[in-house]
Amino acid sequence: MTRGCRSRRPPRAAAAALLLLAAGVAAAAPYKSDPGPHRVEVQLGEWADTARDGRVVRWKLYLPEAGDEAVPAPVVIWSHGAGGSRDGAEYLGRHLASWGYATFHLQHAGSDVVVLRQHGVQGMLREVRSPQVSIDRFGDVPFAVQRIAAMAQGDLAGRLDAERIGISGHSFGAITTLVAVGQSMPQVGRRFAVPELRGAFAMSPSKPRGRSLGEAFAAMSAPIFHLTGTDDGSPLGDQTVETRSAPFEAIDGVEQWLLVLDDGVHSTFSGRPVREPGKARDELGRHHEIVRMAAVAFWDLVLRGDAAAAAWLREGGLAAELSAEDGTVRHRPAGE
Repeated sequence: MTRGCRSRRPPRAAAAALLLLAAGVAAAAPYKSDPGPHRVEVQLGEWADTARDGRVVRWKLYLPEAGDEAVPAPVVIWSHGAGGSRDGAEYLGRHLASWGYATFHLQHAGSDVVVLRQHGVQGMLREVRSPQVSIDRFGDVPFAVQRIAAMAQGDLAGRLDAERIGISGHSFGAITTLVAVGQSMPQVGRRFAVPELRGAFAMSPSKPRGRSLGEAFAAMSAPIFHLTGTDDGSPLGDQTVETRSAPFEAIDGVEQWLLVLDDGVHSTFSGRPVREPGKARDELGRHHEIVRMAAVAFWDLVLRGDAAAAAWLREGGLAAELSAEDGTVRHRPAGE
């Protein structure tokens, strides 16, 4: 991809870049911002969960093409927001696959585009308030992990590494993501936590309802990268950058990052066109570039143990890459 015009980095970011270079850390440059070396294959499919009355989970898989020397590929699950589908966040799935990951984009029946088309936006929002809708979509994640493990021993043997697996998601999908790595929810507690997951990439997370922050996030199990924007609202009108940053502020038992994109809106992360008044469509180009870099670096760190990714994320490389107009990033080691 061709990088657009960039404003000059602010003095603080430039100073950080110089310090990194002086320390011999090649972390100040962009991190895998261009597509990777692997050709991308796309597969469509669905699973039926006999333990849940045959509930169907449709999926879209982006993965390195067979024979492209990218195997076995670590796996990232993606969970869409309310009204979304398995087709969302293609910009992210393709990028990760080009860098050697297999990304399964799930579609959650009951809170997907089908409900949106049937009921409209307001009707969909009423539908997804049902506790059973949340329970159904939360249950899709452990089921998907089981099915992916089976595929790694079956049709995709040698192409999937089901021992290295993480989860990501947007909005309702970010809630699903945090539940999968330990967030406690009313009525179900931590029933849907999935110990196999090694990391969580949560786009537009939310302040939990129904219990305190301390109760909700007392037992998180994996590193988390949170993302939001300064204009990241909600169709319900009850979310701000402060409420979306609340999980990062409250969690202290795992390593975390919080990226806040300047002028980032809710649809930025799903890949949908920007429709908010006064927002330019071309803002998505730079925003998506930053999200792609953050994602591949995070997964390189937590799923591959890559030293360059660790340096870029922990020693100021991402902060140095951000201009004043891009946004800010904070890092918190586990226990702080």
